[in-house]
Amino acid sequence: MKYILSCLIILFYLFFFLRALILSKALGKSIKGNSVLVNFSVFFAGLSSIIFFLQLFTPRFKGYFLMIDSNAVLGMTGAFFIAIGLLFSIVASLNLGKSWRIGIDSNEKTELVTCGVYKFSRNPYFLAYDIVIIGTSLCSPSLLLFLLSTTTIILFHFLIIKEEKYLETKHGNDYRKYKKETRRYL
Repeated sequence: MKYILSCLIILFYLFFFLRALILSKALGKSIKGNSVLVNFSVFFAGLSSIIFFLQLFTPRFKGYFLMIDSNAVLGMTGAFFIAIGLLFSIVASLNLGKSWRIGIDSNEKTELVTCGVYKFSRNPYFLAYDIVIIGTSLCSPSLLLFLLSTTTIILFHFLIIKEEKYLETKHGNDYRKYKKETRRYL
């Protein structure tokens, strides 16, 4: 099971980084916004994943991560969440096309995407990432991973709020209409 879980997480990040690299090359510039909030979000997401891998593959570290009793049902549920999050993140990212970014570049105006999965959620990519993070916490439950995962999800929420203000500034009434018709998450 731990090899399946690690493959799913590796695929998730591999797609994320390849997508970012390919899009950056196609646009001829970085797609990562430069803000403290983005940097903290990336840091906590990465740290959560590192702790997850350490818990999976290094038994002697388990004592340092305040492990919580786990069972097969939690593990299977977590694996299911990670797989669904991976698939959903790929669909959400591809639906955004060239508008996909990591954070905000306030000097740039991207296309407002309201179709595909964005017809049902204004933030399906963040939602997918949250689902993956929750899945890792279920698969390898520890107090430390739970705290890091919760911090990451909260930081993502603040990123969403910041992004909503940016989109309203850049897209005006079109975004306000979309905001009224489509929920933030689900």
